[in-house]
Amino acid sequence: MKTILLLAGLCPVICLGQTSEARLLKPVTVYALPEEKYLTGSAVAALDSSLKAQERSRNLGEILVYQFPVYFRTYGNGMLSGISMRGTSPQHTAVLWNGMNINSFSLGQADFSILPAAAFDEVKVHEGAGSARHGSGAFGGSILINSFSPSEKNQITFTQEAGSFGRNFLALGAGGTLQRWGLKTNVYNLSSKNNFPVLATGERQPHAAFRQSGILQDIEYKWSESKIIRVHYWYHNADRQIQPPMGQQNASDNQQDQNHRLSIQYRSFSRYGLLSVKGGYINDVIIYNGSPGGVIRWISGVQHERVWGKALHVQIGAEWNHIIGNIPNYLNGQAQEDRYDFISSFQKKIGERLSVNINLRQPVVSGFNAPFLPYAGIEYALLKNTRHELSLRGNVSKNYRVPTLNDRYWQNAGNKNLLPETSHAGELGIMYRDKSVEATTAFFSQRVDNWIQWVPALNGIYRPQNIEQVLAEGMEMKIHFRKKINKVTLVPQITYQYTRSVTTQAPATQLYTIGKQLIYTPTHTASGYVQVLWKKFSADVSVQYNGQRFTDAGNAEAYALPAFVLFNFSGGKFWILNNHRFDLRFSVKNLFDLDYQLYAGRAMPGRNYNFQFTYQLTKPNSL
Repeated sequence: MKTILLLAGLCPVICLGQTSEARLLKPVTVYALPEEKYLTGSAVAALDSSLKAQERSRNLGEILVYQFPVYFRTYGNGMLSGISMRGTSPQHTAVLWNGMNINSFSLGQADFSILPAAAFDEVKVHEGAGSARHGSGAFGGSILINSFSPSEKNQITFTQEAGSFGRNFLALGAGGTLQRWGLKTNVYNLSSKNNFPVLATGERQPHAAFRQSGILQDIEYKWSESKIIRVHYWYHNADRQIQPPMGQQNASDNQQDQNHRLSIQYRSFSRYGLLSVKGGYINDVIIYNGSPGGVIRWISGVQHERVWGKALHVQIGAEWNHIIGNIPNYLNGQAQEDRYDFISSFQKKIGERLSVNINLRQPVVSGFNAPFLPYAGIEYALLKNTRHELSLRGNVSKNYRVPTLNDRYWQNAGNKNLLPETSHAGELGIMYRDKSVEATTAFFSQRVDNWIQWVPALNGIYRPQNIEQVLAEGMEMKIHFRKKINKVTLVPQITYQYTRSVTTQAPATQLYTIGKQLIYTPTHTASGYVQVLWKKFSADVSVQYNGQRFTDAGNAEAYALPAFVLFNFSGGKFWILNNHRFDLRFSVKNLFDLDYQLYAGRAMPGRNYNFQFTYQLTKPNSL
């Protein structure tokens, strides 16, 4: 059978089964809609596969900034990196790997510096609020990371990169099928001395070396044409010296991250719909200066999806997370909790132009009452023909974020009485598409209540409190098109976002923050790239703009980070010989040697270079 998931995402089909005697079975509808079907009224976009292939050794954050208007609070090259989407903090973006949230449940955010692009087959970005669909923390957006099924073509891929400041990257992947089995394995290793010259001081950056390595194993077994099980395992190990602030030469802090992630999924297609059962295990360990602490999660869930008639898609499900925090600084060194989520989604197409969607989620979290979360989206095609499409879309939603384990259980500081952060969000946009151009504009607004902030108490100890209300609003635009001029193909994309994210309520001691822009939240953000393709040659220029960013809650100009424009360039060529493909690529990062910072006091590299060689062998025969 051809890849069943691909067929499921495209259309309903008729399947025939085999028995001891020939007989005609009733038609069976194959389900599994793409994620964006249940996010009508908002944008879900895939990361450009060519950008991802060119930047295999980079972390996910280093690539996302050139296709999406996002900002990363990065504590130095290869250091902790947290995403900010639509004026929210890093804790307000959900990162899901094969449907499982992989944000740190102790810190509340994902560290994008240890999410290597080489580890993922597909990356999609949902911009905007979506807790009803993606759970806790999905205020600004969600990053959806997936593993593909093993290819029916046997493939071997090898990549070697070498770059400035002792940067070295090696990746090897192999996969194929054997009767009912499919197997795919990827391994990678990245290391860097990271001793770049600090442009502001002229001295070499001390104590910033890092190394990352990992292995991914994907296994697929097909019991029959309609029953399939998939297993995905990912182990990642990172060891880094913590880059100190500029001017500090005697740093000694070190951090190791060890992540085990396991996902098991069973799917059964029948006349009654698609039944999905999943299980998962996540073990995230951080060893800081030799002191270990970690969070273990056991995950299980069930989901059923069915099409009623021809146009109503219904999906219902439940999920359970059992969480164990083994952190030395917690009372008795451990904290446990259970989270349950009951979810239902409805998507209906009315006529040829109108589509509506409702998502409902009821979380249950041990320790406090979690709110009911609705999402309603609508999209209407103002113009739709074979050449053009013009659509109006919008959504409204309620969202929430569970306080982190650190917020509630940190010894002598945690507050078990914290309320969940909640928000009410709305979005309205318009999208135009033809054969070569896609352009979107969206206006968004979100009010976040019970914003959690760690503030000093009377004894000088910082404690978390629900003290703020924040209003994040703005607009964004995207234009992507493809133009062929003789034998040259141009593929440009431009994004821009205006964001006003301000405190609207604060305690008496912090009234000066009302009306002020949140820290590390640029008002203006823009990005883009231009790819030029000619025969077997390609070149691209990417650009990233971030406006002024305040580093204190009072928006003092003296401490603000200035706006900057960052350019990169890369070019390459490929050769194909029978089943063999060879790629060579050269890139220049920070083309104009700009002195800039993403987090105050943490230096970023000036101009640096990278060489990439990739070999791929593809054979259509079975193993």
